[in-house]
Amino acid sequence: MNKHDFVTGVPCSSLKTFIKGIKSYIPCTREDEAVALAAGAYLAGKKPLVYLQNSGLGNIVDVTTSLLNPYDIDVDLLVSLRTRPEHHAFMGSITVKLLKLLGCRNYTIVKQCKE
Repeated sequence: MNKHDFVTGVPCSSLKTFIKGIKSYIPCTREDEAVALAAGAYLAGKKPLVYLQNSGLGNIVDVTTSLLNPYDIDVDLLVSLRTRPEHHAFMGSITVKLLKLLGCRNYTIVKQCKE
């Protein structure tokens, strides 16, 4: 993960250890906002990473299909996997399929520590 020089995302308790290890990052309130910031960083020559919960993947569909993919913008994703409580079960079951469908090439899945 140390290859990234721009880190942003939506805070997640499972990723707090990772976040503590980053000297400088920009927390966001929405996943699409984080991806848009990362896209700008990429265009400025940075190597961006966005961290998020898989329950927020639906929020990045539009920015991925209308900005990242058409302009070949490379943003790495660090995704914490939530499968519980029940309302996260469906998104948890389709996380990897959705990432592949969106054309996300560079992602890492982290199992949620506490659900």
